Amino acid sequence: MKVTLSALILVTTVISHTATAGVNVSVTVLTTQVVSFIDELFIGVTLDAHLLPAPQHWGGLDFNSPKVQALAKGLAPCYLRIGGTAGDGLTFDPTGHGTADVNHTFTGATWDAVNTFVRDVNWKFIFGLNVLKRKEGHWDPTNAKELLQYNSEKGYQLAGLELGNEPDIFPGKYHITVNGSQLGMDFYNFKKLLKTTPGYAATPVIGPDMASVTGYRTQFLADFFTGGGDKAVDRITFHQYYTNGHTAQLSDFTDSKLMDYLVSIIETGLHVSRRTNPLTPVWLGETSSCYDGGAPGISDRYVAGFLWLDKLGIAARMGLKAVLRQDFYAGSYALIDTDTFDPLPDYWLTVLYKRLVGGSVFSVEASVNNSTIRAYAHCTKPSISYGYMPGSVTMYFLLPTDNTTSITFPQFPDQPVDVFWLTPVDGLTSKTVALNNNPLKLVNNTLPELKPYRTERNTITFPGKSFGFLVFPEADVAACSSQ
Repeated sequence: MKVTLSALILVTTVISHTATAGVNVSVTVLTTQVVSFIDELFIGVTLDAHLLPAPQHWGGLDFNSPKVQALAKGLAPCYLRIGGTAGDGLTFDPTGHGTADVNHTFTGATWDAVNTFVRDVNWKFIFGLNVLKRKEGHWDPTNAKELLQYNSEKGYQLAGLELGNEPDIFPGKYHITVNGSQLGMDFYNFKKLLKTTPGYAATPVIGPDMASVTGYRTQFLADFFTGGGDKAVDRITFHQYYTNGHTAQLSDFTDSKLMDYLVSIIETGLHVSRRTNPLTPVWLGETSSCYDGGAPGISDRYVAGFLWLDKLGIAARMGLKAVLRQDFYAGSYALIDTDTFDPLPDYWLTVLYKRLVGGSVFSVEASVNNSTIRAYAHCTKPSISYGYMPGSVTMYFLLPTDNTTSITFPQFPDQPVDVFWLTPVDGLTSKTVALNNNPLKLVNNTLPELKPYRTERNTITFPGKSFGFLVFPEADVAACSSQ
């Protein structure tokens, strides 16, 4: 049986009754057709806006820490989006001596700190403005103008501006309703403001950053576009989480049905967006495993990598252009530890993705027996450090069952394969991940080389409940030769 592995389909085998039986899978990359394309900014990260007020002291995040800077540089180039629910309650006060509540303001010093950091680590800054500053039913840009003026005087560069966060749930959060049509008009006026403000005519407008695009919210998104948002947005965003962090179970993180839930969400978002904006890039503007801060003891552990890596594969395969991970720091789904700043498992997974996965995306075909496997394929990102040249192919696999899996690649016989396989050091809830059985950690605030092991075996066997990347440096795929 041949099955095409795309974002829409997972491969399921008929499991034998022998408990110890392994799984044998033959895999082929359909290299004659590129189905999508991503760039080096495909993965970005976020910080939540609740960290901005001075009393928060960035939640303990030290932008000057050599460790934090080293980890940030390891993800570069990278978008940093600061936004979130708290953003729609914040006021910019350049001096910090204004009349607004200090717990709901951010100052020029705060703005300076984050802009200096993104410059130093080669990130690109996206910021979410407060859409709930309103006057006579419309967005009031007065405070936003003050921020833009300050930003210009300092010479800072913005990669994009958002207006509001998750407006579709304002009634429940704030007992305020801004309907889709009104929000679209607010965005339209915002775009006009930027076009007439020196230095901001080309600044991308990003939104509407909806909490969801399914159910009744589909109409909200449609109304946003017809209300004027279609002429305003340069990037279309919505958010996605799989489940509630307070109720999530360990088994959720390897549940292939839950992984597939993302597909219908993206399909809906793309369908509505493309009616009016067929060429506007669509992003997951904020996303992680579980909402409400993540699942403690799970969302920042090895097992979270199943949902994260699969999300990246699905999003790339379906044509999304960016996925912004909540959060770089803070919450139970952070990429770095909030106490020690040590990198957590999804940090290493993200670094490997950025190093190995290139732009062109392919479908994958598999003839399978005995289990479930999820697979994705891209051109390899050309690399001087690894010696990867154009023409190479990178595949990444998730094995969410307990079965040992042997994968065969008849398409690339007798070719070298570089293996980057990630496993937990002490179980699925491990905070330490091993690359090819070598635990990963910083050494003197420097990232290790992240070396593969090379094999020329045509069949490679991996343990169940694990994931990783394979690079075929001599694949000589025509579609990858022009990268």
